[in-house]
Amino acid sequence: MSPKAAKAATVRAATHDDLAAIVGIYNWAVNQTFATIDSEPLDTEEAAHWWEAHGKRSKLLVATDDTGVLGWARLFPWNQRGFDVVEDLVYVDPVHHGRGIGKALLTELINEARGLGYRTIVATIATDNRSGLHLHTRLGFEAVGTIRNAAHKFDRWMDITLVQRSLD
Repeated sequence: MSPKAAKAATVRAATHDDLAAIVGIYNWAVNQTFATIDSEPLDTEEAAHWWEAHGKRSKLLVATDDTGVLGWARLFPWNQRGFDVVEDLVYVDPVHHGRGIGKALLTELINEARGLGYRTIVATIATDNRSGLHLHTRLGFEAVGTIRNAAHKFDRWMDITLVQRSLD
């Protein structure tokens, strides 16, 4: 994060009061980008259920400044079969892209994952999401595979790239 952005943004645990901003950022990504494969925005009921589901071995963080929530990130178990693998999600309000907010959020998620005892962190990123792939690569993730034609969005099929990083 640039020195200016570092002073202006704070990464902290999300609270229920942040949920509307989190959903707003996410729904923009749903409607405008390949940052998520979801093609339908979250409604209020789905968002409330999602909030309740993030649990003990998961973390939900926000980056904020004096204007409010700038971005958010979530860490959650990748597979429910007992693997010590966790998955990350990172979304930044488009007005604040390029300020290092995604990097700050993902860096904190990596630290949280280590603290929770996970051994590996992964992300499934639409191959067309160049900024998401670049962010993860800059923080030590490597591509380990591609799922071809994994999701249909914006009237076309898209591939998903699986990236991972060891937390040892």
